[in-house]
Amino acid sequence: MNEEIIEEIKENTGTKVISEEEKAMTTWLIFLISDKKYAIKSSDVLEIISDLSVYKLPFLPEYIEGVLNRRGEPYTVINPNPIFDENPNAPPPEKQLYMVFKRDDDQLSLHISDILLFTKIEDSNLKLIPDATEESFFLGTVDYEGEEIPVLNQTSFELLIRKDCGSI
Repeated sequence: MNEEIIEEIKENTGTKVISEEEKAMTTWLIFLISDKKYAIKSSDVLEIISDLSVYKLPFLPEYIEGVLNRRGEPYTVINPNPIFDENPNAPPPEKQLYMVFKRDDDQLSLHISDILLFTKIEDSNLKLIPDATEESFFLGTVDYEGEEIPVLNQTSFELLIRKDCGSI
């Protein structure tokens, strides 16, 4: 009896049969800016901070709210409302919630309204915009429960700041 079990184990080891095609998955953060949903790869987010003071800076474009102090490091706070609504006087979201981007070259944060969820979505559900560039605010859309949610391009915010304020 034991010999039969050992022989069966030997036969079954080393061969793995996958009955269904394994699908690549990415974890996405779905969040709100005002009342609109957006998505970003969770790997692009360092952390989400709430209730910090933002220190205004003079002579900057309206979409730059100022800077926040994250553990002694200054992070530029971007108000996305003037960018997306094309209203240069659009106020920032009411809630003090800041998404800090994970970047090697600069320190940016985005003022958001709320976090809805983290979820794994099949990579096949990401629809890229064919002619999107680094300056495009959106890379494409991701399909979540039948809804097309725009995917933000965090690099576009840095490029916008460099264009409007110059490289510092």
